[in-house]
Amino acid sequence: MTRYPGRSTGIGERPPLPNVLPVPASLGTPITEPTAVALRQVVFGQCPSMIRSEFFSRGPGMVFREAEQQLAYGLTFIGGDMTPMARSVLMIVQAQILKTLLFETDPARILKSRRDPLEPTMTIQKEALVAAVSEIIWRAGSGQGILCLPSKSLVHLPESPQFNQDGVTEKLQLVPFAKWDELVTVLRRYIYIFQEEPGPAVLLLLYSAVLSRGLDRVNEDLMGRAANFSGLTHRSHLVNFKGSISNSVLCLLMTGRATQFLHNGVQYRGDEDNASIAETGLLIRSPLGLLLWMGNEEKTQATNLGSRLKTPIFPIWLVICCDQSGLLFCLDRALMRDYRNEYNFQLHYYTSSHFQTGDTILNVCTRGFDDTESEIPLSTLDKIIRTKWSGARVNWNGIVPYL
Repeated sequence: MTRYPGRSTGIGERPPLPNVLPVPASLGTPITEPTAVALRQVVFGQCPSMIRSEFFSRGPGMVFREAEQQLAYGLTFIGGDMTPMARSVLMIVQAQILKTLLFETDPARILKSRRDPLEPTMTIQKEALVAAVSEIIWRAGSGQGILCLPSKSLVHLPESPQFNQDGVTEKLQLVPFAKWDELVTVLRRYIYIFQEEPGPAVLLLLYSAVLSRGLDRVNEDLMGRAANFSGLTHRSHLVNFKGSISNSVLCLLMTGRATQFLHNGVQYRGDEDNASIAETGLLIRSPLGLLLWMGNEEKTQATNLGSRLKTPIFPIWLVICCDQSGLLFCLDRALMRDYRNEYNFQLHYYTSSHFQTGDTILNVCTRGFDDTESEIPLSTLDKIIRTKWSGARVNWNGIVPYL
């Protein structure tokens, strides 16, 4: 495989691996009851607790569309009972996949093969997924990682007053990594587990990110303002029972910190009767972006979304509209490097829905447009785009706006 400067992402043609390689008992260490209980408490709020199978063994898989076709870069979700949280998690994985395909692949190999990076082969699809999941885990661990893999036959934890089985947690083997290449190699071998549908992909990614960051540090991220109130035993957690979209989950997977606050830096809230409380948001510019629409301008502004998420390192944005998730992305990384590139540019929109059968390419203009159409009602996606590019005009190129 051709090597190129920078960290290897594993992208490249290689012989297909066997589809099923059972996780051996010698790989990593079996999960212990204290760790299992702590994981369930941090992710779901309590343990033992009622089990929703779609959060555990019957969640959506990370399944691609047909290779070498239009939209072959995309994961597709068919399950009608998927929670908004699970969809948002998989769309973050999709954003990482696009980051790998568009901005971290060997340009010489793509040019030589004349392969459109948005129409990858089946081999490159899987390798992009490996790189995407690896990077989410690695970022959460700040240069190390713990991969959670379930055994097919071994159950490490029995039922107890402290822990009730959920079909996945009690079977986990925890595999630590101090080297990026080793994480990629092992994950490549067992990526099929993340592609099972229904399966535990979303849970395994959340568990791996939480353990990689560290249970104590995730708790500190989650507690935020509540941790400063004396006399309270309130414990925050990542996922509620309804499966609503969680700021903390988004931030953990996109930035490596599970903060609930979306603003830049540290802000203080208080009044003359109460001491100021520190609320820690984004400390550095995010590699991936986030744009929100909460139904109206007032609710959207109340999220206090900061520029470190609105203006990411790579021109890829997770788009949240109430409980719906999608992606906006630009093929030209220079969009984030020079404000003049933001006068006229193109954005692709991807929803992951199997109802989307072709590219949705939007022309966005922020300068020199005809303002005579200013009274035309805006689509929701137009409004979302304007939260980043104020007053922008969006041309759907003949497509009837569907968001």
